[in-house]
Parts: sequence; structure tokens; C-alpha cells
Amino acid sequence: MATQKPTVAVVRLIVEGDFSDIQVQSVIDDAALMVEACVANYSADRQSAIIRWVTAHLFSMMPEGRFVTSSKLGDASESYSAPKLGDSLAGSPFGQQALMLDTSGCLARIGRAIATVEKV
Repeated sequence: MATQKPTVAVVRLIVEGDFSDIQVQSVIDDAALMVEACVANYSADRQSAIIRWVTAHLFSMMPEGRFVTSSKLGDASESYSAPKLGDSLAGSPFGQQALMLDTSGCLARIGRAIATVEKV
């Protein structure tokens, strides 16, 4: 069974920025490839939700994908999110949402080195 991906419109509900539909679809496709082994046994709805949040996480890692965390009108001030590189999906609120949806814990292990033991 093919992995269920969210639509561009659904991703746009949580991703801010001036990205074209082609750009959004490209990141959705990348996110699906990254997590397909982890979401294969989930329902289509859960697959789509996880991929949506991983997509938003990937956008948040781009300089133009940062989101405003606070703003002030007097003397005009804005603060932006700063994703924590090296923390994988835990480095953004979007990635944290994907981790919470993954009840198997598989996403938390993506990109980590596999431990091996050798007998000498």
C-alpha cells in the first residue's frame, strides 16, 4: 500500500511563507520518503498527519520558513523561531508533533547511528 500523503492545501494550514505549490509538494514528497518505513503500518490518516508535521518541520529549518513567535507594535519588534539543529525532529514544535503521533518511536531513531558490537 502506498504511503498516504497530505495535500498541499492541508500543509499550507500550518506552514506560513510564500512557497509555490510545487515547492510545497516537493517537500511533502521528501518528508514521505524520509518517514515511509516508520509509518507503513499506520492508518492512512495517521500517515498523512505525520507527513504533514514532518513537512512543516522541514520548512521550519529553512531561513524563509521560520515563524513568528512574538511581535510588538510599539517600536516594531518581532521574534522568530530558531530550530535547534542536531536535535532532529525534536528541534521544532512541528517535529515534536510528528514524534507524538508516532506511537512506535521509530521517528525518534531516524538519522541516528546504529550501534554494532564486534568480537575481537
